[in-house]
Amino acid sequence: MRVGLTGIIMMALCWVMPASASTLVADLSLDEVAITTDFNGESLLLFGAVSAGAQSDIVVIFKGPPVKLASRKKELVSGIWMNRKTVVWQNAPSFYHIFSNRALNEVLSPDKQQALRIGADNLGLRTADLRQSDEEMRLWRGALARNMTTRGLWQVNDEQVSIIRGALFRTPVELPANIVPGDYEVRVLHVQDNQLIAEDTTYISVAKTGIGAMIYSFAHEYSIFYGFFAVCFAVFAGWLAAAAFRKQ
Repeated sequence: MRVGLTGIIMMALCWVMPASASTLVADLSLDEVAITTDFNGESLLLFGAVSAGAQSDIVVIFKGPPVKLASRKKELVSGIWMNRKTVVWQNAPSFYHIFSNRALNEVLSPDKQQALRIGADNLGLRTADLRQSDEEMRLWRGALARNMTTRGLWQVNDEQVSIIRGALFRTPVELPANIVPGDYEVRVLHVQDNQLIAEDTTYISVAKTGIGAMIYSFAHEYSIFYGFFAVCFAVFAGWLAAAAFRKQ
Protein backbone atom coordinates (compact mmCIF):
# COMPACT_ATOMS: atom_id res chain seq x y z
CA MET A 1 0.00 0.00 0.00
CA ARG A 2 2.80 2.37 0.90
CA VAL A 3 4.54 1.78 -2.45
CA GLY A 4 1.38 2.48 -4.43
CA LEU A 5 0.47 5.62 -2.49
CA THR A 6 3.99 7.02 -2.64
CA GLY A 7 4.18 6.19 -6.33
CA ILE A 8 1.05 8.28 -6.97
CA ILE A 9 2.58 11.17 -5.03
CA MET A 10 5.80 10.87 -7.04
CA MET A 11 3.90 10.95 -10.32
CA ALA A 12 1.98 14.02 -9.22
CA LEU A 13 5.21 15.71 -8.17
CA CYS A 14 6.81 15.03 -11.54
CA TRP A 15 3.72 16.45 -13.27
CA VAL A 16 3.79 19.78 -11.45
CA MET A 17 7.54 20.41 -11.01
CA PRO A 18 9.16 22.78 -13.52
CA ALA A 19 11.56 21.25 -16.01
CA SER A 20 14.40 23.43 -14.75
CA ALA A 21 14.06 22.35 -11.12
CA SER A 22 16.71 20.06 -9.70
CA THR A 23 14.28 18.00 -7.65
CA LEU A 24 14.90 14.48 -6.38
CA VAL A 25 12.62 12.45 -4.13
CA ALA A 26 13.30 8.84 -3.10
CA ASP A 27 11.85 6.33 -0.65
CA LEU A 28 11.97 2.65 0.32
CA SER A 29 9.16 0.11 0.49
CA LEU A 30 10.05 -0.60 4.15
CA ASP A 31 11.21 1.54 7.07
CA GLU A 32 12.55 -1.37 9.10
CA VAL A 33 13.73 -4.93 8.53
CA ALA A 34 13.28 -7.42 11.37
CA ILE A 35 15.83 -10.21 11.78
CA THR A 36 14.03 -13.18 13.32
CA THR A 37 15.31 -16.68 14.07
CA ASP A 38 14.22 -17.84 10.59
CA PHE A 39 15.43 -14.72 8.74
CA ASN A 40 16.54 -15.58 5.21
CA GLY A 41 17.06 -12.14 3.72
CA GLU A 42 14.68 -9.39 2.64
CA SER A 43 13.56 -7.91 -0.67
CA LEU A 44 13.14 -4.13 -0.83
CA LEU A 45 12.11 -1.67 -3.49
CA LEU A 46 13.69 1.76 -3.79
CA PHE A 47 11.69 4.17 -5.91
CA GLY A 48 11.40 7.87 -6.56
CA ALA A 49 11.19 10.71 -9.03
CA VAL A 50 13.47 13.34 -10.53
CA SER A 51 12.87 16.40 -12.65
CA ALA A 52 12.69 15.17 -16.21
CA GLY A 53 15.70 15.84 -18.39
CA ALA A 54 17.72 14.42 -21.24
CA GLN A 55 20.45 11.92 -20.38
CA SER A 56 19.43 11.70 -16.73
CA ASP A 57 21.18 9.00 -14.72
CA ILE A 58 20.49 7.60 -11.26
CA VAL A 59 23.09 6.14 -8.89
CA VAL A 60 22.11 4.51 -5.59
CA ILE A 61 24.59 3.72 -2.81
CA PHE A 62 23.22 1.36 -0.16
CA LYS A 63 25.63 1.36 2.80
CA GLY A 64 25.45 -0.69 5.99
CA PRO A 65 26.72 0.17 9.49
CA PRO A 66 30.51 0.22 10.01
CA VAL A 67 32.24 -2.85 11.43
CA LYS A 68 35.79 -4.04 12.06
CA LEU A 69 36.99 -6.42 9.34
CA ALA A 70 40.17 -8.47 9.04
CA SER A 71 42.03 -9.50 5.88
CA ARG A 72 44.44 -12.42 6.16
CA LYS A 73 47.19 -13.66 3.87
CA LYS A 74 48.10 -17.33 3.85
CA GLU A 75 51.64 -18.57 3.29
CA LEU A 76 53.00 -22.07 2.84
CA VAL A 77 55.00 -23.05 5.92
CA SER A 78 56.53 -26.56 6.08
CA GLY A 79 53.92 -27.82 3.64
CA ILE A 80 51.00 -26.30 5.57
CA TRP A 81 49.04 -23.20 4.56
CA MET A 82 48.91 -20.83 7.53
CA ASN A 83 47.68 -17.27 8.15
CA ARG A 84 50.90 -15.28 8.36
CA LYS A 85 49.78 -11.69 7.84
CA THR A 86 46.66 -9.90 9.02
CA VAL A 87 45.35 -6.40 8.37
CA VAL A 88 42.44 -5.09 10.45
CA TRP A 89 40.21 -2.46 8.86
CA GLN A 90 38.45 0.10 11.04
CA ASN A 91 34.91 1.29 10.23
CA ALA A 92 34.48 -0.72 7.04
CA PRO A 93 30.89 -0.87 5.73
CA SER A 94 29.25 -4.19 6.57
CA PHE A 95 27.12 -3.88 3.41
CA TYR A 96 27.92 -1.83 0.31
CA HIS A 97 25.87 -2.12 -2.87
CA ILE A 98 25.86 0.36 -5.74
CA PHE A 99 23.04 0.49 -8.30
CA SER A 100 22.91 2.50 -11.53
CA ASN A 101 20.82 2.66 -14.68
CA ARG A 102 23.94 2.34 -16.87
CA ALA A 103 27.45 1.08 -16.24
CA LEU A 104 28.80 3.12 -13.33
CA ASN A 105 31.94 4.16 -15.22
CA GLU A 106 29.73 5.49 -18.02
CA VAL A 107 27.64 7.54 -15.61
CA LEU A 108 30.52 8.93 -13.52
CA SER A 109 34.21 9.21 -14.33
CA PRO A 110 36.72 7.66 -11.88
CA ASP A 111 37.70 11.15 -10.68
CA LYS A 112 34.07 12.04 -10.04
CA GLN A 113 33.49 8.76 -8.21
CA GLN A 114 36.43 9.60 -5.98
CA ALA A 115 35.11 13.10 -5.30
CA LEU A 116 31.67 11.72 -4.40
CA ARG A 117 33.14 8.87 -2.29
CA ILE A 118 31.62 6.15 -4.47
CA GLY A 119 33.16 2.70 -4.84
CA ALA A 120 35.23 0.37 -2.69
CA ASP A 121 38.45 2.19 -3.60
CA ASN A 122 37.03 5.49 -2.32
CA LEU A 123 35.74 4.41 1.08
CA GLY A 124 38.73 5.83 2.93
CA LEU A 125 39.32 2.58 4.81
CA ARG A 126 41.83 2.88 7.63
CA THR A 127 44.08 0.36 9.32
CA ALA A 128 46.32 0.62 12.36
CA ASP A 129 49.21 -1.02 10.48
CA LEU A 130 51.32 1.87 9.18
CA ARG A 131 54.16 -0.33 7.95
CA GLN A 132 52.42 -1.21 4.69
CA SER A 133 53.34 0.64 1.49
CA ASP A 134 50.69 2.24 -0.73
CA GLU A 135 50.96 -0.65 -3.19
CA GLU A 136 50.59 -3.22 -0.40
CA MET A 137 47.54 -1.41 0.95
CA ARG A 138 46.02 -1.38 -2.54
CA LEU A 139 46.45 -5.16 -2.72
CA TRP A 140 44.97 -5.60 0.75
CA ARG A 141 41.96 -3.45 -0.15
CA GLY A 142 41.46 -5.51 -3.31
CA ALA A 143 41.54 -8.72 -1.27
CA LEU A 144 38.98 -7.29 1.16
CA ALA A 145 36.69 -6.22 -1.68
CA ARG A 146 36.88 -9.67 -3.31
CA ASN A 147 36.08 -11.40 -0.02
CA MET A 148 33.10 -9.16 0.70
CA THR A 149 31.87 -9.55 -2.88
CA THR A 150 32.05 -13.34 -2.59
CA ARG A 151 29.90 -13.12 0.52
CA GLY A 152 27.36 -10.97 -1.33
CA LEU A 153 27.95 -7.95 0.92
CA TRP A 154 29.77 -5.61 -1.49
CA GLN A 155 28.58 -5.37 -5.07
CA VAL A 156 28.25 -3.06 -8.06
CA ASN A 157 24.92 -3.56 -9.86
CA ASP A 158 25.10 -1.91 -13.27
CA GLU A 159 21.90 -1.38 -15.30
CA GLN A 160 19.68 -2.29 -12.33
CA VAL A 161 17.88 1.06 -12.00
CA SER A 162 14.85 1.43 -14.27
CA ILE A 163 13.98 4.97 -15.36
CA ILE A 164 10.45 5.48 -16.66
CA ARG A 165 9.63 8.44 -18.92
CA GLY A 166 12.81 10.17 -17.80
CA ALA A 167 11.36 11.01 -14.39
CA LEU A 168 10.32 7.98 -12.33
CA PHE A 169 12.87 5.40 -11.24
CA ARG A 170 12.96 2.17 -9.28
CA THR A 171 15.41 -0.57 -8.34
CA PRO A 172 15.02 -3.80 -6.35
CA VAL A 173 17.37 -4.33 -3.41
CA GLU A 174 18.09 -7.77 -2.00
CA LEU A 175 19.40 -7.90 1.57
CA PRO A 176 21.14 -11.23 2.25
CA ALA A 177 20.64 -13.33 5.36
CA ASN A 178 24.10 -12.44 6.73
CA ILE A 179 23.51 -8.69 7.16
CA VAL A 180 24.25 -7.11 10.53
CA PRO A 181 21.79 -5.06 12.62
CA GLY A 182 22.02 -1.29 12.52
CA ASP A 183 21.06 1.76 10.46
CA TYR A 184 21.60 1.54 6.71
CA GLU A 185 22.20 4.71 4.69
CA VAL A 186 20.80 5.01 1.17
CA ARG A 187 22.20 7.80 -1.02
CA VAL A 188 20.40 8.53 -4.28
CA LEU A 189 22.21 10.69 -6.83
CA HIS A 190 20.73 12.39 -9.89
CA VAL A 191 23.50 12.76 -12.46
CA GLN A 192 23.64 14.45 -15.85
CA ASP A 193 26.73 14.53 -18.07
CA ASN A 194 29.04 13.43 -15.25
CA GLN A 195 27.73 16.19 -12.96
CA LEU A 196 25.78 15.78 -9.72
CA ILE A 197 22.43 17.54 -10.13
CA ALA A 198 20.70 16.54 -6.91
CA GLU A 199 21.11 14.14 -4.00
CA ASP A 200 18.70 12.61 -1.49
CA THR A 201 19.46 10.41 1.51
CA THR A 202 17.15 8.04 3.34
CA TYR A 203 17.67 5.41 6.02
CA ILE A 204 16.38 1.98 6.94
CA SER A 205 16.82 0.19 10.26
CA VAL A 206 17.72 -3.50 10.52
CA ALA A 207 17.06 -4.94 13.97
CA LYS A 208 16.97 -8.34 15.63
CA THR A 209 13.67 -9.30 17.27
CA GLY A 210 12.49 -11.99 19.69
CA ILE A 211 14.79 -14.33 21.61
CA GLY A 212 17.53 -13.80 19.04
CA ALA A 213 17.60 -10.09 19.89
CA MET A 214 17.93 -10.85 23.61
CA ILE A 215 20.84 -13.24 23.06
CA TYR A 216 22.55 -10.87 20.62
CA SER A 217 22.22 -7.92 23.01
CA PHE A 218 23.45 -9.93 26.00
CA ALA A 219 26.42 -11.33 24.07
CA HIS A 220 27.57 -7.84 23.02
CA GLU A 221 26.82 -5.89 26.19
CA TYR A 222 27.97 -8.55 28.66
CA SER A 223 30.48 -10.53 26.64
CA ILE A 224 32.39 -11.85 29.69
CA PHE A 225 29.26 -13.23 31.33
CA TYR A 226 28.03 -14.60 28.00
CA GLY A 227 31.31 -16.48 27.54
CA PHE A 228 31.13 -17.81 31.10
CA PHE A 229 27.56 -19.08 30.67
CA ALA A 230 28.44 -20.60 27.28
CA VAL A 231 31.30 -22.59 28.83
CA CYS A 232 29.12 -23.70 31.76
CA PHE A 233 26.37 -24.78 29.38
CA ALA A 234 28.82 -26.77 27.26
CA VAL A 235 30.22 -28.52 30.35
CA PHE A 236 26.73 -29.31 31.63
CA ALA A 237 25.60 -30.61 28.23
CA GLY A 238 28.68 -32.85 28.04
CA TRP A 239 28.08 -34.19 31.55
CA LEU A 240 24.41 -34.84 30.77
CA ALA A 241 25.29 -36.73 27.58
CA ALA A 242 27.90 -38.82 29.42
CA ALA A 243 25.40 -39.67 32.17
CA ALA A 244 22.81 -40.73 29.61
CA PHE A 245 25.28 -43.08 27.89
CA ARG A 246 26.30 -44.62 31.22
CA LYS A 247 22.69 -45.46 32.02
CA GLN A 248 22.34 -47.19 28.65
